Amino acid sequence: MSISEPRSKQFSRRFDLDEVRRLLILRMGPLGETLLTTPVIRALRQRFPEAYITYMVAPGREALVSENPNLDEVITYSVSIPKLIYEIAKRSFQMAVVLQPTFRLVLHTFLARIPFRIGFETNSGKGRLLHVSVPNNINQHETARYLDVVRGIGIKPDSEVPEMFVNGAAQGWADDFLAGVGVLSDRPLIGLNPGAGSESRRWSKMGFAQVGDRLHQKYNAQIFITAGDAEGTLPHEVAKLMSCSPIIVTGTTPMQLGGLLQKCHLYISNDTGPMHMSTAVKTPTIALFGASNPRQWGPNWHPHTVIARESMEDITVEDVLGAVDLSLSGSHLKEQ
Repeated sequence: MSISEPRSKQFSRRFDLDEVRRLLILRMGPLGETLLTTPVIRALRQRFPEAYITYMVAPGREALVSENPNLDEVITYSVSIPKLIYEIAKRSFQMAVVLQPTFRLVLHTFLARIPFRIGFETNSGKGRLLHVSVPNNINQHETARYLDVVRGIGIKPDSEVPEMFVNGAAQGWADDFLAGVGVLSDRPLIGLNPGAGSESRRWSKMGFAQVGDRLHQKYNAQIFITAGDAEGTLPHEVAKLMSCSPIIVTGTTPMQLGGLLQKCHLYISNDTGPMHMSTAVKTPTIALFGASNPRQWGPNWHPHTVIARESMEDITVEDVLGAVDLSLSGSHLKEQ
């Protein structure tokens, strides 16, 4: 398939996609955004089954895609621009897929002499240096926004659902951790994630505590609370408000957390990175939205549930428990 390059006269030649053997994906994003690009990885692999596909990610995000079978290599963005351009150029990529509306990244791929570049009509560049550019439409889900880039070269994705692949070491770690804290395989395991990047995206500590206690009573559920390093004492503050004794999980790597989330029957979370991770490992997830946009960030696909209100204060314990009952109604879990 040949693609005409209409953006400027200097790019007037045609490019044959069937000749692509090496391609680079770029997205320097936090945890959630990185996972939401995975449908693009899958779509590119389906279109280029024999190609060598590399993903360049922000430092610390490597584990999120390191086990993805649709990738051949994961490399990390370098703050040293000469080193970065050298690392890109030496791999002789034929196509760059820039999944970020940032002219700087497009410029890097141009300086590395990648002959065919696709991406967004970037904020500062307005499509300059791109051979195919698409509008940066944020009035849709993020996965659909990223997929617009590959739709621009005629690729028709088969799914918008993100995915994360967990390696055996992390699965083994999760088994050992749960055994070590006394989790029983014949009782449901439900996770709570009370943190988020900003206070406005956090549901109340008391709300999480009451939901955890009710689920412990109703389903004899074993409750655990996850938190990142930046959230400090938050999980302990929630635990102090509870009648049951939850397991507190901190200090995990992204891959270890993914392994743990795979083991749970349900995860209840604010709009934050672990929520996206939970959906990506196919664990039923209840996502709580108040300050952020559920249309853009919510996991609006089966088997997940989005509870969206004007503010987080408008979400009630009964809202969440009702969503839990609906989520678990088709499972084998029974009320006690």
